[in-house]
Amino acid sequence: MVFLDDHSRFIVSYGLAISATTELVRETLRQAITNYGAPKEVLTDNGPQYVTWRGKSAFSKECEARGIRQIVARPRHPQTLGKTERFWGTLWRELLEAAVFVDLNDANARVGHFIDHYNFHRPHQGIEGLVPADRFFDAAPEVKATLAARVASNAVELARDGEPKKPFYLTGQVGERSFSVHAEGERVFLVGDGGEKKEVELTAGTPEVPLAEPSPEAPCAKLGRDDLDEPRPPGASALDRDFPLEIDRKGEEMSDD
Repeated sequence: MVFLDDHSRFIVSYGLAISATTELVRETLRQAITNYGAPKEVLTDNGPQYVTWRGKSAFSKECEARGIRQIVARPRHPQTLGKTERFWGTLWRELLEAAVFVDLNDANARVGHFIDHYNFHRPHQGIEGLVPADRFFDAAPEVKATLAARVASNAVELARDGEPKKPFYLTGQVGERSFSVHAEGERVFLVGDGGEKKEVELTAGTPEVPLAEPSPEAPCAKLGRDDLDEPRPPGASALDRDFPLEIDRKGEEMSDD
């Protein structure tokens, strides 16, 4: 969700979450007030985040406590919020329709880059070809200059493609033939000296792993069933045959190490 300045179309704050909750819109409003001060009025639709059918919503109470007048649009009349609706269309056509996000954090960062581009670099026909920041900071050009310096000139590319990856390029010669290897996104291509281009498969098949040599048998494994079943006197073991006992000078049994 966004809060958009009615005079300039400048996006003063935005929020992105799994669902548009009341807490999200309240937090986004607070963000706008912290950055640019409280507005005189806020125009909203009839969503349950903004209004309730009985009493006052939490959003309405927050606006009232901050001295902000809340104006609610007529039901089923999106033209009342036409400037915001126009922004949603721009966001969809110029970013969301083609972008692929890794996760919500990635989407949040890249939508932020697009809003930077929208505020400071994208001319708007509805404000005589100016960018929103030109109108919003008309009375404070030094503030605009400070913020504009922090907005990347390639903000729209960062929004659409994410953080740029380091380029990869390799060239060389084998015998009398030249070649080059380069990356295109996540794919790698080999180009020969004749200009033929072939994709290089980076995912190799799973190699066959030879079976391990069988472990040496433990001494007790040599005992056969007949040995185990053979009657023995108390205290005697079938292992006595492989590990004989010795008698020390005191007549006590002692195992042979």
